[in-house]
Amino acid sequence: MPDTRLIERWLPIGALGIESLRERTPMTPFPAPNRLHVWWARRPLVASRAAVLGSLLPADADRKAFMRMIGIHGDPVAAYRVIDKARRSGNRVNNPYDYDRAFSYSPNRHDKERLASQLGRKLDQIIVLDPTAGGGSVPYETARLGLAASANDLNPVAVSVIRATLEAPLRFGQAMQEQFLALATAWRTKLKEQLEPLYPQVGLPDRVDTTYLWARAIICPYCDGLVPLSPNWRLAPSGIGVRLRPSLRNGPGAKDRVCSFEIVESALEQSPATIARGDGICPYSDCGRVIDGTEIKRQAQERTMGEQLFAIVYKRRVRKTLKSGRRGKDKWVREYRAPRPEDDNSAEIQARLEEKLPEWQAFDMVPSETIPDGNKTSEPQ
Repeated sequence: MPDTRLIERWLPIGALGIESLRERTPMTPFPAPNRLHVWWARRPLVASRAAVLGSLLPADADRKAFMRMIGIHGDPVAAYRVIDKARRSGNRVNNPYDYDRAFSYSPNRHDKERLASQLGRKLDQIIVLDPTAGGGSVPYETARLGLAASANDLNPVAVSVIRATLEAPLRFGQAMQEQFLALATAWRTKLKEQLEPLYPQVGLPDRVDTTYLWARAIICPYCDGLVPLSPNWRLAPSGIGVRLRPSLRNGPGAKDRVCSFEIVESALEQSPATIARGDGICPYSDCGRVIDGTEIKRQAQERTMGEQLFAIVYKRRVRKTLKSGRRGKDKWVREYRAPRPEDDNSAEIQARLEEKLPEWQAFDMVPSETIPDGNKTSEPQ
């Protein structure tokens, strides 16, 4: 095999960039490893697989076969242009991608046999080393390709994540999955017993509230209005989002200047951002001033920053009836609603936390150690 590798001569950067965005599209299932632990520098799986393959294959490798193995089975660049055009015009379009997201494709036996033939050896004889593996995207994709992975990281949390993602499943297989499902079922049952009273379901059995969406909130130093902070008010790619309804009361300085919320169907109806580049923007029409980032930090440090519930995500049952008149399989669709006063249970939750806090402190369950000085703690506020 020649020394020059495919990644040195060609890589579909545009397609990989778009697929990496698709991989992290909000309100769609993320890759399974992303759910194990929140990692601040997790690399996209599709890009990681492309990097591994591109580093192993020769420069003259079949590019179509390469695209198939990384899961890009269409033209993401063309599809993205369609979406971008629709976004600019304010029109809605059906999903222009004619294939599933790339990360969801696992190379099959034929793919692996072809790869082994090109590399001239058995796949498990090829070791891919990642000494700074972080969240483990590179070793994870290495294992999915059938190659041997060797990974490490200076952060012990990263090492634990990698072992749970790769080492344990590969070592214990199906038995581990069965034990995990049993433990998860027991945990969910216990959790439901404790949380269900705090989140009453009033729409059962045809509607289930699933997620409460909160925004951090500060007091505008110029008009005393409560300002919920969000870089955008989008809820779904379709254009569904939130419009703020600021209550002006008797003008700046009046009490109880708060925002209520309305669910809207298009991006053009959504309210503009209330925070950008670290600075806040007051949404009250009789104020509208920029709130400096230092003021936001001050309120956070003095623990006067609050939060405000701005939307509820729920699933609605759509009952299906077959042509024969028999009952078909029900479908559940995701929808959104504005919060009602009774949805805000923050006072009850705060009371329960205060009740449990002494017990947690007695068992040393609440972190209380001083954060040592470092690159971040020594930065100017």
